[in-house]
Amino acid sequence: MPESVLVPAAVGRRSFAAAAATLAALYSGNNLPSALYGLMRGTFGFSALVQTLLYATAVAVIVPALLVSGPLSDLVGRRAPMLFALGAFLIGDVVFALAPGTGWLFVARVAQGLGMGAGAAAAQAMLGDSAGEGPRGQRRAAMTATACVTFGLALGPLAGGLLAQYGPAPRHLSFAVHAVVVLAVAVVVFRTPRPAPAKVRGWRPPRLGVPAAIRRTFVIVAASSFLAWAVLGMFSAVVPSLVGTLLGSANLAVAAAALALMIATSGFVQFGARRLPPTAAQASGLLVLAAGLAVLVLANGAHLPWLVIPAMLGTGAGHGLVFTGALAELGVVTPPEERGSVIGTYYVVSYIGLGGPVIGVGLLAIAHGLPSATVLVAAVIGACCLALAPLVFLEIRRRDRPQ
Repeated sequence: MPESVLVPAAVGRRSFAAAAATLAALYSGNNLPSALYGLMRGTFGFSALVQTLLYATAVAVIVPALLVSGPLSDLVGRRAPMLFALGAFLIGDVVFALAPGTGWLFVARVAQGLGMGAGAAAAQAMLGDSAGEGPRGQRRAAMTATACVTFGLALGPLAGGLLAQYGPAPRHLSFAVHAVVVLAVAVVVFRTPRPAPAKVRGWRPPRLGVPAAIRRTFVIVAASSFLAWAVLGMFSAVVPSLVGTLLGSANLAVAAAALALMIATSGFVQFGARRLPPTAAQASGLLVLAAGLAVLVLANGAHLPWLVIPAMLGTGAGHGLVFTGALAELGVVTPPEERGSVIGTYYVVSYIGLGGPVIGVGLLAIAHGLPSATVLVAAVIGACCLALAPLVFLEIRRRDRPQ
């Protein structure tokens, strides 16, 4: 086969691998502190509200960073924002490991937020760029992205809990290990061939919005994703503490394993559901998500700790169905030249869901305690899932109706 064919294929594979590794490194690092918040509360003496604010702080930085980096990556290429993101995460790991007080934990979360905002949309877009056009290539990119994101989110707290419980220097070791991973991924990204200059109109000011032709689809995708990521954000911020209370265990690895179970279930479901029509996956995912949240409410109200496992399985399955359907649909309907902007906007909506309800949990915890506040917010999100699911089913019928 001619070299002119082989070289672009090899470059595409290297770019695809670099983008996947970047997503996994970013998301595992973003969720790594979740397993250690209980330990940090004991060390620094902060409240449940501060715990949820620590989680939400990164989201507050991610949203504006995404608005800039998504369109910017369409102009300057994907590699530069990804390298900046990995550098920001390296700083976050170092600050987390060496923090002498609560204020420095917020500094570390700001650095992580900058990294997520700069790198998530660019890495996702690089996957789409290097996977090939058409539904098959974009579905491959979407499945790779969902696997890297969800298994990264699961691995972060699981590794953090295991290292903190059974390794030396419980508050420092996991961040040191992640810093080494980040450095290795940065080398891979740096060695990725520099892309050809982009043929685009030029950088546009940051804006929320999508092309008019796909706006209706985007609204449905965004609403479903907001609820799914709201559940994941709430669980990432408080579930290790909540599970420790329900199970009566102070073992950091056990508490982190509950969160990892929920997120890993999401990842496995995404693989199993890859042949489902995207809109059908979102609709069924909302119903399963509501069922999992109902089981969590029952576990707390009836004091049945064993129900924690089916609650994690149900919410994880629901999140996986919604997420895989959302990304697959966006990958197919979005024009290539708009991919960075649309994906950036999608992540803005998702991250608002990831961080907003968490603050509500923290505020409610002041008066009602963390378990009761978590259950109350879970009930509200579950009700919203049940209200949205019929609208998604109606969209399926509208598309299937002959034109």
